[in-house]
Amino acid sequence: MVDTAYDKLRAAFLRAFASVPDSLRSEIIAVVDGKPFTWESSYVEVKGGTEKSKKILNELKKLEIIS
Repeated sequence: MVDTAYDKLRAAFLRAFASVPDSLRSEIIAVVDGKPFTWESSYVEVKGGTEKSKKILNELKKLEIIS
């Protein structure tokens, strides 16, 4: 299995998401293309492997939420 930068960020996000309390999952964590994303909406994008998920993960890395 080849670990790409995307795969590493995706894994880091999924680990972080698992540790976020349910009460905080509706909080906005990133704004991509003018649209706010919560933990929950980010999770849907990342699990689906959408093009937008790449932008979300890069924004979260930039904000040092994941690394």
